[in-house]
Amino acid sequence: MSEYTTVFGLNFSPKSQAELAAQITRDRIGEGAGLRCIYTANLDHIVQLRRNPELRQAYSRAWAVTADGMPVFLYAKARRALPMRVTGSDLFADVLGSLTPGEHRCFFVPSSNETARLLIGHLMARGFDRASIDYDVPPLGFENDADYSLNLAGHIRAHGTTHLFFGVGAPKSEIWIDEHREMLGDCYVLCAGAGLDFFVGTKQRAPVIFQRFGFEWFWRFSHEPRRLFRRYFIDSWSFIAAVGEDLLHHH
Repeated sequence: MSEYTTVFGLNFSPKSQAELAAQITRDRIGEGAGLRCIYTANLDHIVQLRRNPELRQAYSRAWAVTADGMPVFLYAKARRALPMRVTGSDLFADVLGSLTPGEHRCFFVPSSNETARLLIGHLMARGFDRASIDYDVPPLGFENDADYSLNLAGHIRAHGTTHLFFGVGAPKSEIWIDEHREMLGDCYVLCAGAGLDFFVGTKQRAPVIFQRFGFEWFWRFSHEPRRLFRRYFIDSWSFIAAVGEDLLHHH
């Protein structure tokens, strides 16, 4: 993918959600070509990119990067960098609905066994064979467990995965994938966070009106205030500094 404009040091894709989903489910990855990682940048990602070199490295190797968070999208739009917003949750739903039974092999790394069970049920109802779907629900701190990580990477590769979906949060998902990219085979990778849970209903996504006007963050905070307070009310101020740095870099 070559049509990019750089914002925050990232190469945002100009493709629409439908175009990305079609390409992700249509174009095969050649043997030995490795991963095609799709990362969807929200405000928290931009904040963490300023201080986390491992996340910056992961993003630098991404096959496609989209603007997920509304502040990221609005700033990129003001810079005339991309035509539309593509969220991880929406792209995940679009891709999952476009996969073909008998052709694609899915591997999920979700936050719970219930989410995994429902995702498997959804695909089997669409005609997928159970053997073409696999998953692993990792324990807390799995990204720091070398033995577990090696086993998980081997499990993903041995499955013959064509599409790998991570739903266990950032930046650990992106960093783990980048660190193990040589072991995972040839597949598309989408880090969708809670998007997996939203899709099957194990977590409730914000109403459409909240999504449309960029207040999905407030909905999420109201449901998980202890976990998300620091992200939304302390760390998020660093986004202003990131914007300032980006403007200075381009003037």
